[in-house]
Amino acid sequence: MDVAYSKLLDYLKQKNFREVLLIAFEDSDIIKLLQKNFNFNLKVLSKSDFVGSGLSSIAKKTRERKYDLVIISNVNSQVNRTKTSIKILALLSKSNDYFILFNEEEYSVTSKFKLLFDLFPRLLIGLIYSIFLLIKTYFFFYFYYPKTIKRKRNFNQQNKTILFLRTDLAGKITAGGSVTHIKGFISGAKQLGFDTIYSSDFPLINHPISIVVKPNPFLDFFDEIQLMDYHFRFIKKLKSCFRNLQIGVIYQRHSIFNASGAILASKFNVPLILEVNNSEVWAKKNWSRLFFEELAIKIEKFALQNADVIGVVSEVTQSQIKDFCDDESKIVINPNGVDPEKFSPESDGSQIRKDLKLDDYFVVGFIGTFTRWHGVETLFDAAVKVIEQNDKVKFLFIGDGNLKSALELKTHQLGLDEKIIFTGIIPHDRAPEYLAACDVLISPHLGFEDGTKFFGSPTKLFEYMAMGKPIIASDLEQIGNIIQNEINGLKFSPGNDDELVQRIFQILNDPDLKARLGRKAREDVVQNYTWKQNAYRVLSKVFEI
Repeated sequence: MDVAYSKLLDYLKQKNFREVLLIAFEDSDIIKLLQKNFNFNLKVLSKSDFVGSGLSSIAKKTRERKYDLVIISNVNSQVNRTKTSIKILALLSKSNDYFILFNEEEYSVTSKFKLLFDLFPRLLIGLIYSIFLLIKTYFFFYFYYPKTIKRKRNFNQQNKTILFLRTDLAGKITAGGSVTHIKGFISGAKQLGFDTIYSSDFPLINHPISIVVKPNPFLDFFDEIQLMDYHFRFIKKLKSCFRNLQIGVIYQRHSIFNASGAILASKFNVPLILEVNNSEVWAKKNWSRLFFEELAIKIEKFALQNADVIGVVSEVTQSQIKDFCDDESKIVINPNGVDPEKFSPESDGSQIRKDLKLDDYFVVGFIGTFTRWHGVETLFDAAVKVIEQNDKVKFLFIGDGNLKSALELKTHQLGLDEKIIFTGIIPHDRAPEYLAACDVLISPHLGFEDGTKFFGSPTKLFEYMAMGKPIIASDLEQIGNIIQNEINGLKFSPGNDDELVQRIFQILNDPDLKARLGRKAREDVVQNYTWKQNAYRVLSKVFEI
């Protein structure tokens, strides 16, 4: 058991709380832990309860009644929440006592008075600096920087060193789609003869050369202000590094309030490749909250207009940004990819099958984040129906997310604990073993609730294909274009669990179809969707490769 969990249990056993508020964010394990060990009245708020909420709405949710204790867990976080923002959230609630788990090892037992004493001087300094920073940011983007920076374009074709910029303050993230994408691109570029220097707020695990640019700690109470400041910090830090390094191209993962790649590319006359996964303004506005929207749009336009190449992960992303871009011809549709040597039919899943008691069963597998748009609830509903009809089928749910605890509870209530197995998060380098243990792999994504077209390019789809396993996938935008029904996989209507059930039985009852679909999926991904091809599609626009 993690240190923070252990200390929390010890603390609670010494007290006699009746009303407890748990702000769990993505931590599904803590919900089960508290429900199993204690009988107090537990109110739970997860990440989904705060999405798109303003400060007043958040305060209303956390102040419904007076609580004896507020517990906040940032364990298993999928975003970089700062300690200051977590403490401010604690203060918004109606309680005098708090137990905060910042991560698996670090925790704090504190009171309202201690939090106020700790935060007041920090917030005062931050607010004063924020006023100066806002004036500076508006001045630079509205008056100082031209709309398009003119520069020479006689780029050095011989210098094949990439400076990779990740500027979204993601923190110490070691797994997930963004990390897979970054490592994949770097490995693909290396196969083409390029070396990469990685720069972000944390070094990239197992990458030899990283330049770390830390954010201003006094601005961590408001992410938008801190991200604006990070634009200028990145430029200042990397200007000095440029003088000592031979950089041939800048590759920036596009993020909100940041156009540092454009400024550095202009100053040192190197090309800029901008990787765009979606309009960051749209994502921030629709999935979180955006206060300085007009300024964010201004900076996003500036970044797009001053890139030499823009790599977008899908056609939908292209349509999102084309109105912000001065020249559509520089946009390259560049889906994600896979390492076909790592994800391969040669991967051995026998030990996983043995450990999880999957031998002699037909295994349906899923790997991903347990959120609505990943379609995990659709798969769960289908799983229950399949098991009702065939008791020789098991389902393997790999990953974590804010829906995991609810699905595990349903599984237990239905008495299906031995048939629906939840592994939790696994190291990415072990993913091939787990996928190899499955007979069919499911990609059940859903469209967005507001009607926005699905713009993603899920890395798991390409990992599935590389395994040579049959795939059942939602007929949704890029996923539906890549998977050709009954050729390299089977498709079903997004959210239609009955149709998914039919597709699972179609694979189960036809071994020849199962083998044929798997072979063709592997063939297609090797020909079209490797990380080497992903890197080539954008680098070849600047270099002769």
